[in-house]
Amino acid sequence: MKNDATDPLRPKVEARLAQQLATRLQQAEQRITPEQSERLKALRRMAVAQFRHAPATTTLAHGHALSLSGPAHWKSWLFRFGAVLPLIVLAAGLLALQHYQQERFVRLTADIDTALLLGDLPPAAYADPGFAHYLKLER
Repeated sequence: MKNDATDPLRPKVEARLAQQLATRLQQAEQRITPEQSERLKALRRMAVAQFRHAPATTTLAHGHALSLSGPAHWKSWLFRFGAVLPLIVLAAGLLALQHYQQERFVRLTADIDTALLLGDLPPAAYADPGFAHYLKLER
């Protein structure tokens, strides 16, 4: 699949399109009557006036939606603690799980060592190739 960003003809096509668009706009501008020009000026003034008043109105209409600082209650210590509490619980749970797994591993290793040392066979017997067969017979 060909990527448009690497197309070598793209800048030329865009430049030609921009030139055509600019030419058409200039032609249309020359055909505007003085009456239409006055109406466009008035509309432009209204749009600029609305734009100047729009941010304050939009912010009031939407509350904290456009505010980067967030609601005022974010600054309270209780809200901050409530936001961090799940992370603390998660870290404590992971540490407890690690401790449990480590204790379980130590317990299993100790059971194996105890069975080796207290068993009927000497430790050298466990290196014998026939040991697996012996274990199967005992079960």
